[in-house]
Amino acid sequence: MPKQEIDAEDLFNLSLSIVGLVLRDGPMATTELALHFGYSEKTIVRAVKTIANSEDIGRFETHFYVDDERLAKGEVDFSAGMAALRRPPLLSKRQTTALAAGLDFLAALPQFAGNVALSQIRNQIGSGSAPITILASPARQETLQTIQQALLDKTQLVASYVNQLGEKSEREIDPLRVDYVGRRHYLRGWCHSNQAVRSFRLDRITKIENTDKPFSQAAESAEIPLEVFGQIENETTVEIFASHEASEIFWNFPATDIQRDTEGNVTGKIQVGSLKVLGRHIARYAGQVRVLSPESAIEAVRQFALHARNGSMTTEDQD
Repeated sequence: MPKQEIDAEDLFNLSLSIVGLVLRDGPMATTELALHFGYSEKTIVRAVKTIANSEDIGRFETHFYVDDERLAKGEVDFSAGMAALRRPPLLSKRQTTALAAGLDFLAALPQFAGNVALSQIRNQIGSGSAPITILASPARQETLQTIQQALLDKTQLVASYVNQLGEKSEREIDPLRVDYVGRRHYLRGWCHSNQAVRSFRLDRITKIENTDKPFSQAAESAEIPLEVFGQIENETTVEIFASHEASEIFWNFPATDIQRDTEGNVTGKIQVGSLKVLGRHIARYAGQVRVLSPESAIEAVRQFALHARNGSMTTEDQD
């Protein structure tokens, strides 16, 4: 029996799917759409009317005009209003990148080697033929392979890790996922030291081993936050400006409110766990990055620059 109930999010997604299908194939019967999507004709009509009622609230522009007479006769057709669409909507670059990274990770796992369906999807979405392991250095590929095996076996890892302050530690980690964000690999896993899910940059893992110990019960039930970067105690929100050439600095921190001007220069906010490390990051870009606020962050960078100029850098200040 076709599904009758549908929440707001599913209704929105169904509406977009109908847009794509009708734009591609032309007018379609409500019975045909109901069969295709597995919903009742009543729900299909409701979704189509949602399309008709959609508009740009700021500009009061209608996106699509639905042919009400044809709809009353059981056929869905519409013309573009101010939407100017002539083909089905496309995924955004960010959405495509996220999907491609996930598919590439699957392609790098042994059990998916030579999987025809996966290869076809990757070709359609344009992720290419090189899995994310190929994007890493040979040493990092070995680290990724160790992690992937532990993910398959659901076994614990022990890793030697260096955090952003240069502090070294041994971590027992139950691996949950690998993410590829801002050209960096991150291991998402249950950290036994913190008793919480944490993200570990692979280029900061100096040594890693599979212990063959099974996952902890806490790891089995842990929820992975959507954001790669979890909350950091006493973190500071810092607003910075970066030239186009230095915009990659935003990849090193959790970033929000990103705005790019016509020349490619970027302004945004980053979350910094310790202002001690901020000056080191800013100095790498030789004047192409500057801190806008708060004053404590500006002062931290100024002090770093003074220490560097006077030759009074400490071991803590260096990479």
